Amino acid sequence: MTSTLELEAGAMPVADYYEAAAAEGRPLNFGYSAGWVHARMSVLDDVPAADPLNDPTDRLGMSTFEKCQDGPRWRDAADDSEVDRILTLVREQIEAGAIGVGVLAGYAPGFTQSELDGLAQLAAEFRQPLFVHSRSMADVDHGGAFDAVRELIDVAERFDAPIHLCHMNSTSGQRIGSVVEEMREAQARGVAITTEAYPYGAGSTVIGASFLDPQQLAANNMSPQSIIYLATGERVASAERLDEIRAVDPGGICILESFDLTDAHQKDLLFEALTYPDAAMASDAIAVTSNGDEEHRKAAEEAIAGDVWPLPNGLIAHPRSSGCFATVFSWLVRDAQVLTLTEAIRRCTLIPANILAEAAPGMRRKGRLQVGADADICVFDPETIAPGGDYQHLHPSAGVEYLYVAGRSVVAERRLLPESLPGRPVYGGEAEK
Repeated sequence: MTSTLELEAGAMPVADYYEAAAAEGRPLNFGYSAGWVHARMSVLDDVPAADPLNDPTDRLGMSTFEKCQDGPRWRDAADDSEVDRILTLVREQIEAGAIGVGVLAGYAPGFTQSELDGLAQLAAEFRQPLFVHSRSMADVDHGGAFDAVRELIDVAERFDAPIHLCHMNSTSGQRIGSVVEEMREAQARGVAITTEAYPYGAGSTVIGASFLDPQQLAANNMSPQSIIYLATGERVASAERLDEIRAVDPGGICILESFDLTDAHQKDLLFEALTYPDAAMASDAIAVTSNGDEEHRKAAEEAIAGDVWPLPNGLIAHPRSSGCFATVFSWLVRDAQVLTLTEAIRRCTLIPANILAEAAPGMRRKGRLQVGADADICVFDPETIAPGGDYQHLHPSAGVEYLYVAGRSVVAERRLLPESLPGRPVYGGEAEK
């Protein structure tokens, strides 16, 4: 709630992203993992380094990932010399203060076992986690979501490497039950693997993602009609239309409907991920986009590249970007009653801080109210807290009375103070910069 960390996708060059964010100022604490996909794009497709210090379109850590989806090789296997270069770039980012490594395995599923082993060796050497979007979410017996999680458990166990499975809900899909059982068994025997989830039945990503290829959708229990392309607001009508959009705008943001929450079994599957023991709540926030017309497109670009508040009409993002934690308290606690208020607070604060405590020692002072802890505090009304947006509209959450970061007000009497920028960097490694 008081720290926003880009860990799944990461960034590169990390040092420049920290410097740029500190120079601009941030309302919340901030940090980045090393972007493995960014390193692959650099090595395999000669993508130039992002320049967040000078290029406002590179302001977000995942900007390279969004811009360069159409690269010809980054999703596929690298040869041994290329793997060495990729791992060298990743190592450099860890040494520059990255919090672990963001591994978008599901977006570059052609990588080899030797490359994953190399990443695990780095994780073990530096005690910095791999934050992994697993290789497959498919509901199939071989090479699907279950095997993708077993792959991570295996490499964590072989190298004693800390690994974090990102958003168990969306990457496990219909195999959540099997994934939960396998994760429990691994943790019981001491494997250093953790996880998190977000409280929505739909996800969001770039429409050019490998797993959204029309040929793979059926294995993922989806069809083209499961996808809403946000730039036009259209529900994709056919495989042909999906191919067309992917060719023209591979970095375009879309919504994917993964669970039918009107179906009791589907809802229970999602709840199984959301109540997994000691799983954190994580927002998996994504950049805003527009609803298609030229005026709103320009407004979206300005909102990404600069500071705009209040956000203009016509901007869209998955509601997890602005309402994740409010949804936890309004839906999971108040309405569905699958979590107590105390447990929900723990999953939003102490658990994520503890997951990161070894990798980023500054997190040991966060997620708790005690003498010596950082003064990062959210005060909300549990009876009225609620998300303000939906899948077609972006609005702030309601019910947050006060928000303090480093002891300074960011929200006061339910009013956001856009000029307040007390956020501090959170670095990986022992030494704080």
